[in-house]
Amino acid sequence: MLGLFCFLCMLILAGVALDVMYFEEKRTRLQNTLDRSVLAAADLNQTLPPKDVVKDYFTKSGLTPPLDDEIVANTGNSNEWRSVKVNVRQGVPTMFMRMVGTPTLTAPALGAAEERVSMVEISLVLDVSGSMNSNSRLTNLKPAAKAFVDQVFSTVEAGRLSMSIIPYSTQVSLGAGFAGYFNLTDEHASSHCIEFDAADYKTTTMSPKSTPVGDPLGLTDRVYQRNGHFDPFYTSAPLSLTNCPTETSRGILPFSGDRDVLKNYIDALTASGNTSIDIGMKWGAALVDPSMQYGVTQMIANSAVYQQFDGRPADYSDTSTLKVVVIMTDGENTTEYRLRDSHDHGPSLLWRNTDPIYAGKPATLDQYSLFDPNTGQYYSLKLRQWRAVPYGDLPTDPGDAVQMSWPSVWATMSINWFADRIIAPIYDNTVRDQWRASRTASPTANIYIASEKDARTNDICSAAKDEGIKVFTIGFEAPTRGLNLLKACASSPAHFYSVSGLQIADAFAGIASSISKLRLTE
Repeated sequence: MLGLFCFLCMLILAGVALDVMYFEEKRTRLQNTLDRSVLAAADLNQTLPPKDVVKDYFTKSGLTPPLDDEIVANTGNSNEWRSVKVNVRQGVPTMFMRMVGTPTLTAPALGAAEERVSMVEISLVLDVSGSMNSNSRLTNLKPAAKAFVDQVFSTVEAGRLSMSIIPYSTQVSLGAGFAGYFNLTDEHASSHCIEFDAADYKTTTMSPKSTPVGDPLGLTDRVYQRNGHFDPFYTSAPLSLTNCPTETSRGILPFSGDRDVLKNYIDALTASGNTSIDIGMKWGAALVDPSMQYGVTQMIANSAVYQQFDGRPADYSDTSTLKVVVIMTDGENTTEYRLRDSHDHGPSLLWRNTDPIYAGKPATLDQYSLFDPNTGQYYSLKLRQWRAVPYGDLPTDPGDAVQMSWPSVWATMSINWFADRIIAPIYDNTVRDQWRASRTASPTANIYIASEKDARTNDICSAAKDEGIKVFTIGFEAPTRGLNLLKACASSPAHFYSVSGLQIADAFAGIASSISKLRLTE
């Protein structure tokens, strides 16, 4: 009898263990189904009612759907956030425990999900180099970028999203307005691009003007070297294509909170020039870096930026702010041009005659005289001879001779026009080629920055990621070298896109969805 009793006890205990195992499997299945359902229901892109989504997940999993009062769903007035919470308890029938008076066990499940974007700062860095005119790339880019603007603005409460657009080609133009918040050298005021040193790419910081004493970042007013206003590409007078763009549509649009302004700006973009991914990325990172806070304060004071953006870009320690750089290119780093120090300011070797017949006619060679410092003589292109004075300085000459500054020379004619039309007739083709911007490895008037640009891009991408900035990259019909650079720049492989044609819209849509922070809250 004792052995039979012990056997029955062992049998009941084994049955209880089986019931517990079965209960735990059902409870785990219930919890997993609940977690998946609240995540799907809280998704801001979900168009079905949250309660219907939750019930549908349970039904398709073979579970009893929760009751309406077991599901709590809330959505922001502008659909900028959505939260879903489910608290459910379901009975699990037992096979052995019912023999001792427990016919069911109750499995509890609690879960909540919320998709909410708090403060968001985005730099949209767009390649507008000349190759974007090919294969309808710029045409395809515009609607995709505008849809991206709409999508991110639709998921963020008004006043919580700031976006800057940085178009880049050979250089990045600040535009006259934004340039006013930085100290730039004053060789000219015709265009507004900055020349960065190699060390600048190892940090995301910038130094806007009038940085207050005791700045917590240790920044001081810095005078940035202004990029020369010149044409290194074509042979023309007046200029055809300046190294630093001058069109208003090509300047940075900083810290905007107006989706219509942003979309209209994208619509107006034009493409020309080379490709400088490093400069584009530098500005993209800079405009989400806290070092720009005082610049934003000044812009608010001038009514150039929304008052709500005071304190932006937020400190990196502010975990409620998401900082994002989205950079796209259809190419790879090419060549950046800079004037040499000896040719970007000060008096030039060229003199011009002020006779009214030359007014407004920069291509008329007769007005120019070139000084040769080796001989102390002036060559008059009008008289085709060397003289002791420039054409216009003798009583028998019409007009007066005026020495041009180097900035005024390059604002009048391209380097190649100067080489072909002025240097070549006076000297020979060897000397001419030494002046041409693209003919020799080391031209007289300008320098190239080319082979080092990939390393500079990697430096600024690493600096941005080290600060916690999320970097998304898009290779739009880009060559292998450009794609490899973008892969290395992105925050992860999932942050990199390689697309062609109309797929550019899918890339921007995927990035916009990723920007929304979806998380389990309980």
